[in-house]
Amino acid sequence: MSLNLEMEVFYPYPPQRVWQVLTNRSALAAWLMENDFEPRLGHKFQFQYSALPELSVSIDCEVIELDEPRRLSYTWLDSMMIQPSIVSWILAPVDGGTLLQLQHKGLRHDVETLSATPYKLRPTHSWQSQLMNESLPPIHRTTTLQIPVGKYEMLDSVILSSFLNGGWKYKLNEKLSQILAGVTTDR
Repeated sequence: MSLNLEMEVFYPYPPQRVWQVLTNRSALAAWLMENDFEPRLGHKFQFQYSALPELSVSIDCEVIELDEPRRLSYTWLDSMMIQPSIVSWILAPVDGGTLLQLQHKGLRHDVETLSATPYKLRPTHSWQSQLMNESLPPIHRTTTLQIPVGKYEMLDSVILSSFLNGGWKYKLNEKLSQILAGVTTDR
């Protein structure tokens, strides 16, 4: 299963200013999460997610694309994810400001396929044979179970789920807008 998120937000500021709040460690911490980010290709960093007092998780990231002030991409992998996703920020100058596009892609979840091979179960205790068929001794009774072929997938990260289900929208429309406007907010 593949889940991708794409959002566009207009900010009445030039691309360089928007770039600054995407790549400055302090500004990034003010609107997104605490971090040790550096705008350097190949830099490995972490976001510290602590929205709930009982839940503090590191999100491991690596800068994989850097084209100032147009594009920034990094991997995103929290401890509950099976494989990393990719977060990309694309900045486009438009009349009166910047159009910022967020792409959170590659949200593929490992797929487990169960074999259709029949499995033979032979009762080993008398109580099992009674459940299966009281009239046959255990050695003569065999049951074949067919495990259906199928793909079972699930969203494996509560943190990622929170970002995909409104978290990014809130961060971009509320928090980032406030930081760009110079409004001090609580974290």
